[in-house]
Amino acid sequence: MPGLRQAAAARAAPTGARPRELIGIAGGMGPLASAELLRTIYRTWLWDAEQDGPRMLLWSDPVTVDRTTAIDRGDLNALRSAVEHSVSGLVAAGADRVVIACVTAHHVLDRLPAAIAGRCVSLIDIIHEELGRASEPHLLLCTRGTIQAGLFERMLAEFPGLVTLAGEDQDALHGEIYRLKRGHPPSQAVVFLRDLLARYRMSAFVAACTELHLVTRAMEDSGQGGEFAVIDPLTVVATRIREGTL
Repeated sequence: MPGLRQAAAARAAPTGARPRELIGIAGGMGPLASAELLRTIYRTWLWDAEQDGPRMLLWSDPVTVDRTTAIDRGDLNALRSAVEHSVSGLVAAGADRVVIACVTAHHVLDRLPAAIAGRCVSLIDIIHEELGRASEPHLLLCTRGTIQAGLFERMLAEFPGLVTLAGEDQDALHGEIYRLKRGHPPSQAVVFLRDLLARYRMSAFVAACTELHLVTRAMEDSGQGGEFAVIDPLTVVATRIREGTL
């Protein structure tokens, strides 16, 4: 069974070669998740010199309105405005491509001006690609807002092996995600996820919330990465950035 590490050896450009594209991260939703993405990109050193490493720009703005709250209220204007401000700021600063480090915030991606929306890397599309290569059922783990926004409705119809949580379990996961946002140890969430997967008799899951990247990294660091198959879009993004293929 595949483990959590999805990285392959990167092909680093030699020193003095044309710099790689500048990749922006629209983060702060929440801050720990986007900071962990940056750490994941650089933690596996695959370059002869630091000048050969990926060129990154992190925009961490925690004041962005809570995504699930905005969806609950049916008022997406503030969320769209905040995401547009972050992405526009990154593009103005020179970013060639932008990763919005929040799955739920992708609900407003199609509401952004085409000129900046076209610069964004869709985590939803990445998950779709990875599910297309999967050979076993996956449990969909995400926020309540992501479910309410219908971001995975098409995939749920296309992939019968993609399983959603029952209502009370979805609420429990949502609470666990917000504990991660408040800085609770990811090791506690690892225990929660192991129990959840066991009850659903599943051995694979989709980390469809960027806070869960903290959990997949904790599992990897503790040697538990080989126990479950996982689709973690931030791990895929980090791998592609290291390889120069994003």
